Amino acid sequence: MTLEALMPLVLGLAVGDVVDIADYWIAVISIDSRKTATLITKDGEKVAVSSDHETEIAPTVWVQLGPCAGKRHVKLMFAAPSAISITRR
Repeated sequence: MTLEALMPLVLGLAVGDVVDIADYWIAVISIDSRKTATLITKDGEKVAVSSDHETEIAPTVWVQLGPCAGKRHVKLMFAAPSAISITRR
C-alpha cells in the first residue's frame, strides 16, 4: 500500500482521550514536549509519537504529532486506508 492510498485525518486530543481504530484503541497518556507525546495501546504498550516522523500504531495505520502541541492538547495526524474506522470516544 502506498501513502497515496491512505486517507488523512487530524484529531485534536487531550491527555486521557481515547481513539478507536477499528477494533483497536489508543489513548494519549502524556504530552512530553511540543514535539513528542506518549500513547498507550489496547495491549498496554507505550508508543512515543513525534512531529518529526510517522509511527505505525496498527497495521496500515500511521500517526504523527501535528504542529502546535500545547501542555494539555495535541493534534494527531492519522494516515490510514479509508476502510478503517477512526473515531474519538
